[in-house]
Amino acid sequence: MSAKPAQTLDELYARIQATRATTPAGPERQFRHAVRGEEARQGRRGNGGPDLDAPEPVVMRGCAREVLDLGALLFGDRYTTDLARVTGELPRQVYRWQRGEGTGPSETAVRWIREEALARMAAIQAGLDRLAAVRPPALPPAAPEPEPEVTLAPGVAPEDARWFLDGLSRALTPGRPTFVREVLSARRPPRARHWTAEVRVFDGAVHTLDCDRGADLEGTTVGLAWIPGPGLTSRQPCLLWDDAAGWVRGADFVRGPRPPAPAAPEPEPALAAPARPADPQVDLEEWLATTGLIGE
Repeated sequence: MSAKPAQTLDELYARIQATRATTPAGPERQFRHAVRGEEARQGRRGNGGPDLDAPEPVVMRGCAREVLDLGALLFGDRYTTDLARVTGELPRQVYRWQRGEGTGPSETAVRWIREEALARMAAIQAGLDRLAAVRPPALPPAAPEPEPEVTLAPGVAPEDARWFLDGLSRALTPGRPTFVREVLSARRPPRARHWTAEVRVFDGAVHTLDCDRGADLEGTTVGLAWIPGPGLTSRQPCLLWDDAAGWVRGADFVRGPRPPAPAAPEPEPALAAPARPADPQVDLEEWLATTGLIGE
């Protein structure tokens, strides 16, 4: 016997709540718009099957795929007419190859497209040879030299050694390997102006890497330190890079006392003027009498 119909809205609402409480939980209802969204995201129907409306993949026969790709390489994207001309076929036959119809290109079509491709390859190579004779191609850049492995002596802090090696690499030409082979010691006092590291270079000699931090203790440039010599003379190692031999040692730069200025040459003595001969003394009366101008 069915229950008496509800007389008021409150009674109807109470019956609905009681029915929901006694009904076991079932699968959530899937609405049609949710199925369409799932199909758009996953590319399949709501039941997991493939999309029956999708076009079937084209299966080309014989070597149609290879012939079509070769035609695209020879004649570009719009290759249908040119490919048909070279293979001796009609353009509609090329369209049939694209749709996977028929048995694919014949042996004659394959031989003709192969001969056309070889002829064009020879022509292109001949053109490249003529161009290279007029303007040779630029040589490819040389591969950078491999960075040599730098070893650390026992007791050297890796972070201190890496600081000096990084500073030295910034001072070198980019891509050029370092000339350091071993770090013997590295000293970085916090408040010191000079930070130094003893290193062994490519030829086994030991040198000092120096960083003059300046008065403000902000400098980071690392270079080879001057080696004190006797007196005021000092020298700095000269390491040169050779493209064939790598790092080589050159003549050291020598810094010494300024040579004394050469003495000024003594002035040459001035030549004495020649003595002027004395004027001869002439007796005027005797000269007049000799000339007969006056009588005796």
